Amino acid sequence: MSQMTNTIIIDEYREEYALAIAKMWNLSRDSWGGDTRVHTEESVKTKEANAGNIALYLAIDGEEVVGYCSLSEYKEDVDSLYIPLLNVRPDYHGKKIGKMLVMKAVEKTIELGWPRVDLYTWPGNVKAVPLYKKCGFFWEDRDDTTHLMNFIPAVINTPLLKPIFEKVDWYDASIREIEVKPDGLKENGFTYYQYEWKDQQTNACVRFERSGRGISFIETDDYLLELKMADHEVIEEMPQKVELIFVNKTANPVLLKVDGNDHERTESAFKDEIIVEKRAVLSDQVIFKAGEEPSEWNTHPFFSVNVSINGEECELRLGVKPKPPAKLTAKIEGNLSFLGEKKVIELEVENSVKEEAVFDLVFSSDEHVELDRSTFSVSLKKNERKLVAIPFVVKKFGYYQPHIAITAKIENGSEHTFENNLVGIALKGFGEKFGGETKDFWHIYNGSYQVNIRKRDYLITAGRNQQINQPFAFFVPKLGKPYSTELSKKKPAAVDWYFNDTEMIFKMVFHSAEIAGVTLTLYTALYGDGIVKKWAEVENDSKETIQQLYLNQSLYHEKSHVYFPLEKDVIEFSEIKAVDFGDIHSHHLTGNWYFTKDHGEPIGLCWPTECKANLEGWQFYLEYELGAIQPKECKRLEPCYLSIGAFRTWQEQMAFANKVSNVVLSQSISEKALKLENNNPVVYTDQLALELQTSRTSFINGPIELFINGESKLSAQISSAEERTKFQASISVIDAQPISIITGSIQSDSTTTSLNQLMIVPKGKVEAFTEAGQGITSYVLDNGIIRIKAAPEFYPGLYSLIYHENEWFDTSFPEKVAKGWWNPWAGGMKTSPAQLNTFSLMKECTTAEFMDIEDKHGNQWSSIALHTKIGNHPIWKGLQYTQFFALLPGVPVLAYFVKIVDSGGKSLLSEILETDLFLTGDSLKDLTAISQFSDKKINAGIEEQGLNLKNVSYINSENRKEKLYHIEGEENVIFEGYMNKEAFEVILLQEIKNTTKPGFILFDQREISKTILESLRGIVF
Repeated sequence: MSQMTNTIIIDEYREEYALAIAKMWNLSRDSWGGDTRVHTEESVKTKEANAGNIALYLAIDGEEVVGYCSLSEYKEDVDSLYIPLLNVRPDYHGKKIGKMLVMKAVEKTIELGWPRVDLYTWPGNVKAVPLYKKCGFFWEDRDDTTHLMNFIPAVINTPLLKPIFEKVDWYDASIREIEVKPDGLKENGFTYYQYEWKDQQTNACVRFERSGRGISFIETDDYLLELKMADHEVIEEMPQKVELIFVNKTANPVLLKVDGNDHERTESAFKDEIIVEKRAVLSDQVIFKAGEEPSEWNTHPFFSVNVSINGEECELRLGVKPKPPAKLTAKIEGNLSFLGEKKVIELEVENSVKEEAVFDLVFSSDEHVELDRSTFSVSLKKNERKLVAIPFVVKKFGYYQPHIAITAKIENGSEHTFENNLVGIALKGFGEKFGGETKDFWHIYNGSYQVNIRKRDYLITAGRNQQINQPFAFFVPKLGKPYSTELSKKKPAAVDWYFNDTEMIFKMVFHSAEIAGVTLTLYTALYGDGIVKKWAEVENDSKETIQQLYLNQSLYHEKSHVYFPLEKDVIEFSEIKAVDFGDIHSHHLTGNWYFTKDHGEPIGLCWPTECKANLEGWQFYLEYELGAIQPKECKRLEPCYLSIGAFRTWQEQMAFANKVSNVVLSQSISEKALKLENNNPVVYTDQLALELQTSRTSFINGPIELFINGESKLSAQISSAEERTKFQASISVIDAQPISIITGSIQSDSTTTSLNQLMIVPKGKVEAFTEAGQGITSYVLDNGIIRIKAAPEFYPGLYSLIYHENEWFDTSFPEKVAKGWWNPWAGGMKTSPAQLNTFSLMKECTTAEFMDIEDKHGNQWSSIALHTKIGNHPIWKGLQYTQFFALLPGVPVLAYFVKIVDSGGKSLLSEILETDLFLTGDSLKDLTAISQFSDKKINAGIEEQGLNLKNVSYINSENRKEKLYHIEGEENVIFEGYMNKEAFEVILLQEIKNTTKPGFILFDQREISKTILESLRGIVF
């Protein structure tokens, strides 16, 4: 619905507007690609408190915020402000609110004396681009981004032009043609952006040169001024001619003063003072010194002159792209090197001279390599590039960074000599630590890993290969509050790399200009196993106490299959749908880590618990509160750690973050999880309480359906307008099967998520009794579906597992026999220490009893408890342990676990328990293991073979309807099978714990996925 705008006012941000801003963003999703992320009052307050904006302008209609425009210092370049975000609520489009906000930002830039303001958009934003251009922005012609620059502030604040804009309005008098495409007049490699103004009395034209970000041309009714050079691309250290053209259109002579400026990379003696009646052309030479190759993201090296016309001043400038006569880039194949290995450097040589030239290259000798030869000659046409192969032998690991002396023999007969010390290649070896430098990066290496620090803005990436672009990167920190972006544009006072026994360390030192007396030292340490440690030291060098200081460390990470600790659970986010940090509520974080499995290498991050972690949009940032810093005091910040493959699971990452040596193998929860009441899969009531929750910031939006064993139990429709992240319901479970599967789906916006959960419904009772036969007493548990038997006089384990009168255990009961590799052999199922064989175990004392036991949910199980006390074995004497085999009434599930009663004075750390069981069907050949990855079947009783049972869905018997599912204990490290013509053995290994996590054997006729069955692991005794 169209809104009225006669009451629109522009106001600056205050916290009281946070709720209305959240509403504005939530109603603006369609303008941002249909983003479903939910903004809240709290998230807005957090974001704006840490944004570091110079100003934030809001369009207000009554109590509604309908427009948003932030203004900050531009971190990518010098001398510019920046509009990070501009938004107008869709129902207010077409009301010129965008113009009001942008003009406010431009006016503020003029007021503060900054020469320009920048912004980014996207090429398809056809509604906004004309608005931006009318407000003075020019669209850069670039492939990598859609960047716009507005030079109106420089125009308005130029003294020579001030009289003009006292007479004309720069917006209303503009005669610029507006087209939805990149801007620019191109000439000799230069790109110019031109403003023109015209009314009945006044004409003016001002042209800006793109790379120098300054005025190169001014024409008014009185004067014409232009600064010219022959070419935008210039050769370093070679003199370049520069001209200043001045035309006097008035009837009176004028005094023209010209004074050239020397900058970091320019040298010029351009200086003159003359009286001009009509026209003058002044010229001189300028030299651009050797240095870093300029980036499209930054103001290029430039030549500038201060011009005064009868005392009215302006600055003219031209940016250039300085190049050495030849550009060199080196690469080698492979990540690791080997001593004595023959390799080839692929050296790209590109001619920057505007004529054909021959380049003679002489490489210095170096301890790292033995070159086949040290001199090379390359003939290149204008702008041509060739690849030169340089064979060498690896003599020493490290960074090969030769001094290359180059002579350019140019077609016109001249020669030019120069050198290159920034061509380098890394010769990596295991355990080898070193650093190196190229024209664009500093690098440190440790083993096969490397860290790359980009010189342009100090962005840090790391990986286990030579790739510079990685899915994870640290940005340079910001100091505040409010936070400053000065460090991203500031040259470090010092850089260094060094190593100790375990770390390769890179160090950068910055002296803050905005916070007097602060020295910030940044450290990045790389370990050989793929750990990157990042920390900082903040020192107060002044004589005054700094009352309060914060440091903001931000990063980005392109991730999908990711785990976050949220609300005391570990949430697994989709391995298909990408996850932005802003998709997760910061205040839901209950841990100091996250972990991701995508990009072929597991990546994890953990941070100090005292840090405040914030997730915002595509960025994640840590906020350190340093408090007051006394004069000469230095505070060392606790490090954060990036793991590149060092931890293979989220459980390992969590243990490291929590500084716990033991890794606990717990379970994660899906980002859209169907949770049973109290997370208890055992249900005794007729009504089951369920909760569906989503862990993203988006609301549940769409239809929900739930089924029990295929029968519909619930159908509901939830709208995002209800603003629900949780959905609770109660469904009937009357007449549910003992093993019931709850399935369903929720269609939320574009995503349909399958829901499933296992439910166990006990019914009836468990009978416990003994029976005697052949002189042996057996202990029997029968829950109406499953019957298990144990006879400690025969064997310290179960010897029988019967499901619906079908025996599944292969056993020799009542006598032990020799079978295949085993002697004695009894079959069945038992658990014992791994170094205690059956022969020795039979010598020890085992007793049995019936015991009622309770799991952590309070569910009551009946069990056969087998108590074994070892008194004779030299390693395990004194050990007492109990095997539990437990049943619920009427449920086809057997739970088993072990409890250590007494260690016998022996340390059990790293010791192993082995569980083995022998299976059969109507016959051994009747058994088949069904692979979960294909339709492949492995038949028992035919040949000798080993199996990885983690890759097996179930064991099948050709003559039986039921399937045997074996869900190993969560801490089992080995789950294997062994088959030969005489037996089918299942083997499980795990570390000894006081009480082991239980394993389960379940019978069912259906195909049930392992994902569903693994919810049994939530049962712990």
